[in-house]
Amino acid sequence: MYDAVCLASGGLDSLVCLHLLRQQGVRVLPVFVNYGQRNCDAELRSLLRNVEEQGFVPPIIVDFNQFGKIIRTGLTDDTKRIVEDAFTPNRNLLFLLLGASVAHTRGVSSLVLGLLSEKTAIFSDQTDRFLSAARRAISESLGANIEIVCPLRDMVKDDVVRLAATLDIKHSYSCHDGGPEPCGRCIACLEYSRGA
Repeated sequence: MYDAVCLASGGLDSLVCLHLLRQQGVRVLPVFVNYGQRNCDAELRSLLRNVEEQGFVPPIIVDFNQFGKIIRTGLTDDTKRIVEDAFTPNRNLLFLLLGASVAHTRGVSSLVLGLLSEKTAIFSDQTDRFLSAARRAISESLGANIEIVCPLRDMVKDDVVRLAATLDIKHSYSCHDGGPEPCGRCIACLEYSRGA
């Protein structure tokens, strides 16, 4: 029934991925992961609003919030520093594992992730080397080939912002703080000010 599973947070990058996939005629199933992130409620509200307004199928919501209660970082614990303590060990690997598990149980072999250009990577789980190793490990663990697709891999944030405007995407939420307004200081907010 689906051609791809798309890890979707309600942030601009993942919403652009959903729209690009639909433009290409790909039947996509969004998957939202609650890993105990500070901005979980705001992200999920954004995603649910967008899929409803834009006619996407409702997302599968994976509730893994204990991860953030155990792995305390700037993204999961508001007593930590939101920038200096932002690295959340194995976060992207967790997303890929959960997304691939959902995909595999539905007979889908394509997993979509909204990572931008490797030159914008600040953590080891954002690199091409990581993606290649994760694909191999997940495929081996499932005994089936899983393709990890990153449609925005040749883009920086300015490119995504321009593309989102052409796709008429509204109501995204990308701030890691989770407040009603972007905090302006987390890594996600700083991407917008730098354009990277």
